[in-house]
Amino acid sequence: MGDDERMDGSLNEFQAGRLRVTCHYIDGLLSEIEQILAAEQSGAAFPRYSVDIGPSQRRMIEDYIARVREQLVRALEGQGLAREKPSIPASRAVHVTLGAIDIAAEELRPRYMRGYGEVPQGAGAKLNDIAGELQSLVRRLDSSLTDRAGENTDARTPQFDDSGEG
Repeated sequence: MGDDERMDGSLNEFQAGRLRVTCHYIDGLLSEIEQILAAEQSGAAFPRYSVDIGPSQRRMIEDYIARVREQLVRALEGQGLAREKPSIPASRAVHVTLGAIDIAAEELRPRYMRGYGEVPQGAGAKLNDIAGELQSLVRRLDSSLTDRAGENTDARTPQFDDSGEG
């Protein structure tokens, strides 16, 4: 009798792996829906979605997301499969993302923008200012995150004046 016809009704290791991966994928898609629902509150400078979901629809969607997630957990537990524990510290993920933002801001400087055509001197100075301000904010945030890893941040949220300085 082959693995296809298991007497105990359990999945083989490949089927179990596929179930786990698919549940993980579905959970990720549910997280994307949550991000879409949170778009209005995010304060994004360039929002991707126009919010056309009312509060009652939002609550219904959130309830169904919770029910789907409960079913994912039941499916895994029913097959005796453990869920993966989180392995990436949030602080590391934020640090890496801030690094990408720093690089993107650096690439606004005139020496990089020349690849798109000659940069007028006045525009070059403005680009340097823009890049510098963005990089300064990102680096301060990164430094603050690194210096205070694991602390409760609620009591030390910086207050910014209109210039963006803390």
